Amino acid sequence: MRNTLLLLAFCGFAVVLRVTVSGLSELRQAEAAEQAGDLHEAAIRYGRAIRMHLPGYPVPGRAGDRLLSLATQQEAAGDTREARFCLEELRSGFLSVRSLVQPGQRFVQEAERRLVPLMLQDPRGNWPDRALSDEQRAAVVAGVLAEREDPSRFWVLVMGLGYGLWLGGAGAAIWRGLPDQSGEPVRWGVLGRWAGCSALGYGLWLLGVTLA
Repeated sequence: MRNTLLLLAFCGFAVVLRVTVSGLSELRQAEAAEQAGDLHEAAIRYGRAIRMHLPGYPVPGRAGDRLLSLATQQEAAGDTREARFCLEELRSGFLSVRSLVQPGQRFVQEAERRLVPLMLQDPRGNWPDRALSDEQRAAVVAGVLAEREDPSRFWVLVMGLGYGLWLGGAGAAIWRGLPDQSGEPVRWGVLGRWAGCSALGYGLWLLGVTLA
């Protein structure tokens, strides 16, 4: 039991470390791109930083604030297309990390509020029907944005269980199946059982990702 708990703790730590390091790296690259004047690349990097979400991790919130600021800056400069891109990155970034709860709810709501007039002003499209009144067209856009298709909580739980089995099984196969010292035999039976557990977890994770 003790070894199992240590293994699970190690797997959890590895995941947290990877997410935090990746998120901070994307944030730093976004800030560098913004300082260099490459605002489109900065928006892309901020969007990636948002997707590196963990409860209590401040990087997604900082990236969200910067995307709002970039959208305001671009809109003031008359580049509504780029402003819209920033807001869409903000909205899609936080929607992509929702599970049982929706992180960054205030960012999503603010992005949707500001996207409505930008989408209506876009001269490239004829949706919603321009024969409708401004109020009716705004209501159509707002209604579509509100349809977020939240994931199934059951399949999110299946996905989480599968991910844990996948990593835990792989770690246990290495830890328990491979010899501690050179010259000792490989414990093929133990290795096979834990590898099968890992494969099952991977299958459950894929199923959860597909159906959530």
